[in-house]
Amino acid sequence: MASAFVAPFRSRRAAVPPDGDGDSSGEVPAQPGDFTHRAAVLVHVPSGMQEGIARELWERCGLLFSRMDDDGRGDAIVWYRVEVRLLGSRWGALNEAERRVTAALAGRVTAHIGDAALLEPEGVPMAASTWHMHRKIDWGSGWWRTRAARLWVQVGGADVHRRVRLDGAGTRETAVAALRQRPDLGGVTFDDEIHEVRPGIASAHALRSQDPAPWHTQAWGLPAVAVGAAVMLFGWMLAGLDLRWQVALVPLLPAAAWWVGPWFADPERHSRMITWLCGLAMVAGAGLSGFMIRAISAVLGSVGGLWSAALILCGLLVLRGCTYALRQSWISRNAAALLSVAVLPLPWVLPWMGRLAQGVYLTVCLGVPLAAANVDPLWMYLAGVKLAGLCIAALLCGLAGLGWARHFYWITGSRMYCIAVFGTLTAVMTVVALIVGLSSATAAADRTAAQAAAGQDPSPFFGISSRLVCVRPLDATNTAVQPGPLPTGHPVVAFDVTGDETWLWDPRRENGTADLAKRALRVRTDQIVTRPAGRGARACPPL
Repeated sequence: MASAFVAPFRSRRAAVPPDGDGDSSGEVPAQPGDFTHRAAVLVHVPSGMQEGIARELWERCGLLFSRMDDDGRGDAIVWYRVEVRLLGSRWGALNEAERRVTAALAGRVTAHIGDAALLEPEGVPMAASTWHMHRKIDWGSGWWRTRAARLWVQVGGADVHRRVRLDGAGTRETAVAALRQRPDLGGVTFDDEIHEVRPGIASAHALRSQDPAPWHTQAWGLPAVAVGAAVMLFGWMLAGLDLRWQVALVPLLPAAAWWVGPWFADPERHSRMITWLCGLAMVAGAGLSGFMIRAISAVLGSVGGLWSAALILCGLLVLRGCTYALRQSWISRNAAALLSVAVLPLPWVLPWMGRLAQGVYLTVCLGVPLAAANVDPLWMYLAGVKLAGLCIAALLCGLAGLGWARHFYWITGSRMYCIAVFGTLTAVMTVVALIVGLSSATAAADRTAAQAAAGQDPSPFFGISSRLVCVRPLDATNTAVQPGPLPTGHPVVAFDVTGDETWLWDPRRENGTADLAKRALRVRTDQIVTRPAGRGARACPPL
């Protein structure tokens, strides 16, 4: 029974009488699409009519099945071996396989699960090695010249760009024989006096796939990712130390490369120098990334930092989750149509979002109508791109959550529950992303107020520019200012004029309140004269 349960089988169609032996011709078509795991489930069902119904339902769902031998159990109960092909994680695969087998019966057959097991691949692919053909070089008889020439050959500097693939790890003699015996492709012909072969860079596990996988390649390589993140954190911390500590701690990276090198190059086939260089490439790359993130953070302030590295790692998880959600789905099959439908509203959505962000900055925070500012439409689109990008990122996070739920088979058992949970979470994240995007407009308004109070020209915000000016009325008695009076003793902020009225923003008005909108003034353009205020000026010259 055990050997029959694990061994491969040929599934039969259900077009046989219920009391048949299951040996009729015709195979059940395999489940469509790609799969990552195969699970076999042992099910016993009542013989007779229910057996025929079970076979028909399993065939309709695309499940592979075969009838097992009775082994003296009698005719009342028959055993079936059902194979389920799964696309997802190995964790939870057995539960999902059993659920699919019973769900296919739809409660119409009294069936019981007897056993379940994950199946190994039917044909383990043979590991292959690559051997590169190169020129023989001679740089002299000195010890350093010999080592330098050997290193130059091993890194591929002397290659003639011809290579041969062998089953297994292979040997030099086998590679040379293959180059001599295989048909000529019209490239460089192997000559014993001129050419030689060298093995390609590969780990021991890649060359001998029957060996147990090393620890750093299991569970999606998460341990190896953790080591890379630790090295990146080391480089980030190294950038914050002084030169003496940096010189003292940097040798730890080349030392760690001796340990990491065998992950990428087999020490039995490659020299210690090549193995160490492979490890150094990984360790130095991760450490340099952390060092540069800290250096950029020190130079540009808010740009960079440890939070940006965490954001990149989260982005990788989101990207992977979106891949799990979209592969072999209705969305991926209709991607062309959905993409056009999603892109079509952007010409209307982006300007609306851009005006929303600009309106929060100018109208809500500073009390100046958006129509009073002369803004290039391009800046409106750019402001909308930032806001829409944050909302799209929130939507992708929700999609990634569904993808991970699909990968671990959570969504298949309780689809509506997962959709409700992740749908609500996505809606909340989208609202939060919208609030975060609009908070940059309020932060820009606070920055404008601080710069104006310090006597500096405010920084522009997506095309909304302003300047610090001194105002002089042409007729002090007939100048209409709402709300007055017109400030003439200190600089005020003036926005670009687009009509008959000029909007001013007085940084000293209503000092006792945090409402920036109460400091806005409106005056007719033909009744005043403005001139730029000096940088850092706290007062205007007398009239």
